[in-house]
Amino acid sequence: MTAKDVSAVNVPTVTCSTYHSSLDDSSAFLNSIDPLTLPGNNRMSADSVEDQSHEISLNGTGVSPDKSFVIIDGAEDLKVSTSDQFASQLGCKADTKVKVVAIFGNAGDGKSHTLNQLFFNGNEMFPESPAPDPCTIGVRAAFNKEDQIICLDTEGLQGATSKDNQRTRMLLKVLAVSDIVIYRTKSERLHNDLFTFLGNASKAYNQHFRNSLDRVANESSDESSNQMSASNLGPVVMIFHQTHYTAPLNMGVEKSAEEQLRIRFGQSGYDLSAFSSLRYVGVQSQGGMTNFDSLKTMVLNEVGSTAARSKREVRFVLKALRALNEKFSGRLQDERDHLFPAEFFSCQAMCQSCKRRCELSMGHLTDGASAEHKCAEICIYQNQYQNAVYRCITCEKNGHRELAFSTEDQNSWMGPAKSVFSGMVLNCNRCGVIYNSREFWYGNPSPEEAGTVKTETCHVWDVKAFVPAGVNTARRIVDGVTVISGVVAEASKAPTAALASWAADMIAPTYWKSNSEIIKCTTCSKIFDNDSSKHHCRACGFGFCENCSNFERPVPERGWGVKPVRVCKPCSLIQLSASDFSKENPDEVRARKVGEFMASTIASFGSVLSIPKDLIKNSAQPDYWEPDADIKKCNVCSKDLPTPKEKTHHCRDCGKGVCNACSSNKKPVPYRGWNTQVRVCDLCFKD
Repeated sequence: MTAKDVSAVNVPTVTCSTYHSSLDDSSAFLNSIDPLTLPGNNRMSADSVEDQSHEISLNGTGVSPDKSFVIIDGAEDLKVSTSDQFASQLGCKADTKVKVVAIFGNAGDGKSHTLNQLFFNGNEMFPESPAPDPCTIGVRAAFNKEDQIICLDTEGLQGATSKDNQRTRMLLKVLAVSDIVIYRTKSERLHNDLFTFLGNASKAYNQHFRNSLDRVANESSDESSNQMSASNLGPVVMIFHQTHYTAPLNMGVEKSAEEQLRIRFGQSGYDLSAFSSLRYVGVQSQGGMTNFDSLKTMVLNEVGSTAARSKREVRFVLKALRALNEKFSGRLQDERDHLFPAEFFSCQAMCQSCKRRCELSMGHLTDGASAEHKCAEICIYQNQYQNAVYRCITCEKNGHRELAFSTEDQNSWMGPAKSVFSGMVLNCNRCGVIYNSREFWYGNPSPEEAGTVKTETCHVWDVKAFVPAGVNTARRIVDGVTVISGVVAEASKAPTAALASWAADMIAPTYWKSNSEIIKCTTCSKIFDNDSSKHHCRACGFGFCENCSNFERPVPERGWGVKPVRVCKPCSLIQLSASDFSKENPDEVRARKVGEFMASTIASFGSVLSIPKDLIKNSAQPDYWEPDADIKKCNVCSKDLPTPKEKTHHCRDCGKGVCNACSSNKKPVPYRGWNTQVRVCDLCFKD
């Protein structure tokens, strides 16, 4: 019976299933004989012993006597170079119009035996063997002349290999050029590997193969090649499911097997839109036999149909396969599946910069195993987190890992202010001072250029921990000093501007653009001269003129707290969520400490500069402090404040304004960042 004959048979195009429980003809009787018991027979595989079948001859005598040949090897290399060579090995001409039938499935499920039974009357066109080693490595091809079918036998899934990803890619490329895809599975129930392979095959076809095949078709002017255009439907998928004890899908169930399969694919999150149709053939083998009747009928009916795809010339089949094989090639990283992935038991903490997980066990922070998160992978530096640290090179050479820290990182509250004049000083716990940016009058190298430290990117497990201490503190000092510079400007305008610009660059936040690089306003492009004031947006860090930066909003994400600060117009329009605001920012406390130091220093020059001390204080008050303008009475005794003889003081604990008599006590307030004896009101002192 030829494909032409079968196409006239009225065969359902949905799903079908066969159930054979009796040996009622001579063919079944002959197939029930164990071939391995016959003398001299050593070619039948274990699959062929179990899968003896009823045979429907496709053509009787039209099968090529030649054996199959390797068209793609295990390394994804195409083993035929020309269309004529391909056609010659198949035993046909390059312009012969054919359909391609490829079979897929797990290793050991009898794919080779199935093709031999379907298309070659049981002759061993594709090698079979009872040995445990796989019969097919790569892809083998053979040709059925009478029905004009190129049969492709593929390497089995789940087989032992060190290149599992490469094998999967090879199989997906073969599937893309096939007209009919048979997925052969022997199991009592359908396993996840079937849905995973076909689901990913559909995704790969839609996202990658369809456009490539369209391009190949457009490059050919003949009508035959254009039949492969993506405007045509994709391959027909037939699932051939063999069971032994359980019934196939469409036995005793209201929904058809195809409907059941599509539901299962949908539950697994797979889209089958790449395939023109999905078919199912289920057989329940008894007595060691497999019946291929329904599968043969379905395949031959599809071969003679042009509903999805018409036949193509042999040369175009090779051209399409070569195009996919050349485009989608190269080395792949094999990631083996493990029985227990690390995600099952590892800590849930994730680095905010590189998005890698902590590799320690869950609960390591509470069970005492480790007080810090850990990941051996190198992190990615991001300026918003400033997740880079210095490490002492000398200690590194001696087998130690010591951080290099600046003076400002220590408990001394004068560190940020001193750094304006003394420069950055880096210390190591083992080596002491290892770098000083003011060591020479000029030409001082950077820490990296000096060869004393190396930069190392670290993971960001807690975002708040990576708002650098003292960065905004120092900036607020400069905000106050800028006003002072303006007072002295009448006497020495140019030197004062240069000093203010230099001081600003020395202690500006790392995300701020340097004053020396700001030539014009970022918004209006106004050119700055010596008399122009440059302003930085506290959110984006770029330079603006007075008019273009005359906007305010809180910038907690940069460590500026919840009070409105200067920003540009675009940044002022950004809406903040509640999560952007933290309850307490320890950096604000450092600002107050530096403010007191600078205020007391400037006070000694009051007769010259006439700058009120409160100028610096107000610009550096922590967010939890009550603003001076709102303080009318002492929070403890309700005395009017302030008066010519009574100054207003702030309790470092509650932040309320109090008089001197009600704030004479001192104690540490560590949860506010005050680790030494500081002023507190009587109410907080009693608590």
